Amino acid sequence: MTLQWLNHAEHSILLIDVSNLTNNHTKLTAELDALVALLKDEPLKSVLAVADLRNTYINNNVVMTLIKHAPLAAPHFRKSALVIEPNHARNIILNSLGQFVEQLPKRFDNLEDAKDWLVSQDKGKEPAKDAAL
Repeated sequence: MTLQWLNHAEHSILLIDVSNLTNNHTKLTAELDALVALLKDEPLKSVLAVADLRNTYINNNVVMTLIKHAPLAAPHFRKSALVIEPNHARNIILNSLGQFVEQLPKRFDNLEDAKDWLVSQDKGKEPAKDAAL
């Protein structure tokens, strides 16, 4: 997983790149811990975030890890999006996260559409961050 601040249309977007993650529950847990630590420095409801989950291996361990971390990260997101293949099984899994977060991320087939949506009608325009993580 990679965490990186992107500049898109003069907005900062946090890219959470989990694409192509194999069956490595330990690594995912460590990376999500890093995400939660990063977000602690950000005000609540301030971050535009997109997670790329394409070609990611999802099993029960991954779901449990997401359930544990989602309530800690989600309050910091002003808007969030997921880039993921449309798939009935994945939709069921992702919809189940709605029990643990206030608002589910909007889903997209590609990263550019997700970034465009995140910055559309964004009221709290913030300057882009300079550094990648």
